[in-house]
Amino acid sequence: MKAPYFARNRCSAYSHHSAITIRSCRIAKIEENNSREILIFANSEALAVVYIFAAGLFFYFHRFMPNSSIVITGATGYIGSQILLALLARFPGERRCRVIARKSSDCSFLESLPVEIVRADMLDPLALLEAFRGAETVFHCAGLISYTRHSRNALYEANVVGTRNVVNASLHHKVRRLVLTSSIAAIGASEDGSPASESSTFQEWQRRNGYMESKHLAELEGLRGVAEGLEVVMVNPGVVIGVDRRNPASVSSSNEVLRLVYQGKLPFFPSGGTGFVDVRDVADAHLAAWEKGRSGERYVVVGSNLTFRELFARIGTLSGSSSGRAFMVPDALGLLAGLGGELWSMLSNRPSFISLESIRIASRILAFSNTRSEQELGLCYRELSETLKTLL
Repeated sequence: MKAPYFARNRCSAYSHHSAITIRSCRIAKIEENNSREILIFANSEALAVVYIFAAGLFFYFHRFMPNSSIVITGATGYIGSQILLALLARFPGERRCRVIARKSSDCSFLESLPVEIVRADMLDPLALLEAFRGAETVFHCAGLISYTRHSRNALYEANVVGTRNVVNASLHHKVRRLVLTSSIAAIGASEDGSPASESSTFQEWQRRNGYMESKHLAELEGLRGVAEGLEVVMVNPGVVIGVDRRNPASVSSSNEVLRLVYQGKLPFFPSGGTGFVDVRDVADAHLAAWEKGRSGERYVVVGSNLTFRELFARIGTLSGSSSGRAFMVPDALGLLAGLGGELWSMLSNRPSFISLESIRIASRILAFSNTRSEQELGLCYRELSETLKTLL
């Protein structure tokens, strides 16, 4: 039986009203969902902006914060002191410099400078961990130079173990960059006799030169740090000379030898030659390596390749020089003198001015290419004549 007309229409009207209500609810729900999505999207964008801003602040303060600490080991030594002076001159009052020195080191040179002095030994890992706290950059200049046989153990401890401890402390404190003072001794001679470069393979094991071996092994410690996530750049200076003789920080055995030649007190020279560089150029190279150097790379820092005959001749032309005619020492006679120096060193327990190792290395003609340091670090080396005039 059919429902009455009004009943059918009422049901139809009710259904129509219900459909409109449901549709309205759906539209409202969709609008609500859209609003929620827009709100979530807006919140996500805001969070992204906050994260980017925070990351930018962290990067800025981590890398460029003016009060970030620069740690220097070996700042009481010849090269380290010049690096410290260069840093203070370039960033007056902008960077905190912390100097690591042994308890036995004379720090009188540093007392008038705006630096923090921390007493710690390179062979004490725990002391270094404390000394490196808050460091952003480390210049590791501390080391030992010796060409006597009985110094092999001391060379290994100072140059290899000391560098290992510095690398470990830098890794622990997440230091941004470590600049390692190495040497051309870590490179040695090239295989074909051409000027050695950063890519030359170390070929000095068979010569049993303790100093050269220790510097090469120290570089391997630096490269191990690179493999573990630390930025390490190595600077390989030649024979470092120069700076005003009135500066107490410029005392070095190389400068003393040059003064003896200038005064005419050393008329003999060995048959070899090597690369020489002004200590101010070495300091500039360290700062450039910090700012521009590629991590894991080394940079030869040599201004002039000269034989010792040429070096003596250059000194003889300086104004006021008492250097007269000099004579080349035959290799055999030089080795005999080196042996005598070794015996004297063993008996006196003091380092000798000459030794078998020093005579052997001075009797070889070594040359080094500075192309990479000029191109990548932008170094412009001083003329040797300028260095000698300033020194002598």
